Amino acid sequence: MKQLTQAIFKDAPDWVKSAATDEDGKVFGYECEVYWLGFEEDAGYWFSRHEDLKLAVLISSKCEVSDWKNSAIDREVSA
Repeated sequence: MKQLTQAIFKDAPDWVKSAATDEDGKVFGYECEVYWLGFEEDAGYWFSRHEDLKLAVLISSKCEVSDWKNSAIDREVSA
């Protein structure tokens, strides 16, 4: 299984600002930064806590899950 890195954003839509791996290894891209993400521990998934930024998209279905609660990363934007 692969670790979550900036490479995950390569084919993601431009509006995706962060990504995180769920308990089952699926990686979703979110419209908000990691600061606004929360996770539902019992259900094993991430969600956006931001009132206006709720979009999410499946980016990958095969990522490392051993530390999924610490997998969230922001997309790095070059100046």
